[in-house]
Amino acid sequence: MMTLSAPSVDIDLYSTATLKNPQPVYRQIRDTGPLVWLPRHRMWAMGRFDDVREALRDDTTFLSKQGVAANPIANALGRYTTLSSDNSTHLTRRMILMRSLTSRALSPSAEVFEAEAAETIERLLRQDSFDGVADFSARLPVQAVAELVGVKVTPHHMLRWAGATFDGLGPANLRSLSTFRRSLALYLYTLRLNRAAVKPGSWASTVFDAADRGEVSTIEAKNMIIDFVAPSLDTTILATAQLLWSLGTVPGVWRQLRDDPSLVPTAVVEAVRLASPIRGFTRMVAQDTELHGIRLGRGQRVVLLYASGNMDERHFDQPEKFTLNRRGSNLGWGHGIHTCVGMQLSKLEMQTLLYAMIPRVDTITVSDPVPVLNNTLQGFASFTARFN
Repeated sequence: MMTLSAPSVDIDLYSTATLKNPQPVYRQIRDTGPLVWLPRHRMWAMGRFDDVREALRDDTTFLSKQGVAANPIANALGRYTTLSSDNSTHLTRRMILMRSLTSRALSPSAEVFEAEAAETIERLLRQDSFDGVADFSARLPVQAVAELVGVKVTPHHMLRWAGATFDGLGPANLRSLSTFRRSLALYLYTLRLNRAAVKPGSWASTVFDAADRGEVSTIEAKNMIIDFVAPSLDTTILATAQLLWSLGTVPGVWRQLRDDPSLVPTAVVEAVRLASPIRGFTRMVAQDTELHGIRLGRGQRVVLLYASGNMDERHFDQPEKFTLNRRGSNLGWGHGIHTCVGMQLSKLEMQTLLYAMIPRVDTITVSDPVPVLNNTLQGFASFTARFN
């Protein structure tokens, strides 16, 4: 049970105002304490980098197997996904997914990505302006994921399903309820999946192969397709959009990158930190415990705010600044046993776009940003961009 000494912040973490301008709310949570009670949501929040990272390492106290959403319906629907699992179950599901997502497994697709990236940049150079999200950052992830996952749905459906799924991981507010039908559609689609409905040799087929070998059940295999569809799209799209925005707004950084292409991996990691496409996931407290002098009750929820931790001035010097001189890891892809399984794919796509841009693009101009309004995602919904 919550103690009287527990710090409390009376904010709505999922309001439209917060989603449009989250940084003051994150800062308020960080400044209030390492562990803060959110009375409107009846759950705890962690916003400081070191605390969030430590909680992600402690998967015996902070459980994922009871779901990572802020509402019970989404947690029930996601119980067979890799994200909503712990211990040996998680390791088994993760191992199956990683057979398709390691750097080595992805290397045969590198040439396809390079060709698609080059074609995208050449096309955008011929346009007076373009949408930095729909025309640039979404192009490669949508094409890659649609082809590699091997399910017979359009990229448009994939994007709508993925965004709705992330909205559904928030509380049972108007936003999650309004997208419930779309997120449920993805869940029902996966339940109808079978081997005949996926492309031979695709990522989806490898999951069915694992079920045939008895490594997971058929119901697990069907649900694990969500682990390919949802996380592989929006998170990479939002991080790539942040990368383009930063290159277009921070003086000198694009020239620095063109002069020294060895900084491309650094630019990608820094963009993911600044973007923090996943605002945060919740965890369930496994047993009564004490943390920072505060009693946490078994079954309570704690939202681990990756986006706040990545802007923590206690850990990062000038965290609001995009710089190619920053070193070290961040929480943009999570941490610990639940580090994003699609991290290598995301890196490959973002780096490939940059390598295609370097010899072709002299200047980048961006303007008119519109924010994403989603319970779990953050970033740009659109902005105007120009290449010269």
